[in-house]
Amino acid sequence: MITGIVAGLLCAFLQAVSYVCSAGFMRKYRSSLRLVIFSQLGMGVFCLPLVPFLYPEGLDGRGGEFLLWVGIWIVVFAIGQIAFFNALRSIEASRMSSLLGLKIIVLAVISVVFLRHPLNSLQWTAVLISTLAAVGMNWSGGAHFTGKGMIWLLLALVFYSLTDMAETHLVRLPQGIGVFRSAIGMGVVCYGVLGLLTLPMLLRFRWTNRQFVLAAPFAVSWFLSQVVLFVSFGLLGTVFGNVIQASRGLISIAIGIVLLHLGFGKLDAEISREMWIRRIAAAVMMTAGIVLYSLASS
Repeated sequence: MITGIVAGLLCAFLQAVSYVCSAGFMRKYRSSLRLVIFSQLGMGVFCLPLVPFLYPEGLDGRGGEFLLWVGIWIVVFAIGQIAFFNALRSIEASRMSSLLGLKIIVLAVISVVFLRHPLNSLQWTAVLISTLAAVGMNWSGGAHFTGKGMIWLLLALVFYSLTDMAETHLVRLPQGIGVFRSAIGMGVVCYGVLGLLTLPMLLRFRWTNRQFVLAAPFAVSWFLSQVVLFVSFGLLGTVFGNVIQASRGLISIAIGIVLLHLGFGKLDAEISREMWIRRIAAAVMMTAGIVLYSLASS
């Protein structure tokens, strides 16, 4: 369990690093969709040549099933991305980032209702605490959402949750090779195929070397975060893995503060005393959620 928790925290750290690495691209192009497209292309360029060498062993005639689940992962991930970017049309990005914390409770509901994986009362308490911490971390209140925006948000939460569940199944599919080897192989195959399928987007977003170079740091840090996330999912399961992963918001804030004091960049806006109190409370709640889920699962 300790290894899974460490992997989850490392994922949260690397995802927070990836957000910092995206700053140069976003300053230049101001398009999160363009960043996603060029980072996926970058991951494809890196991963595809490695597929013949790192394709997971231990499938024992289940290669077809593995590729089928890779296809399922591509489909649910793509739908989640479409829903996310459509939700951004009516929900501010900062609020959307907080609202994605609701994925923890969506995952718990799907696991219990559809997969028949019951959670005990302590696990439910941990899920609710972690959800409140993730949502409240940067929430500033006063939001008004359209019905269409809420529908797209719900679709994003559901399909991102299904993506995580597909990843958990994929990383557990190979037998006898260990979760680390399985995670690397699965990551190389999934993001190699995703990069290949992203090529048609160049009809809309014209290729330039500058975009590729600026997106590369984000692509590398994001890919590494996903590999250790697969390790966490493989060892802990999808719900617990997401409880730990939700700490990335706090880590992002900490990295921002460190960079500010080192003289790199600046905070997006002056942070009020109320917001600092809220973030400290979120940190305490997030820690409590991880500890409670650990105790409930041991």
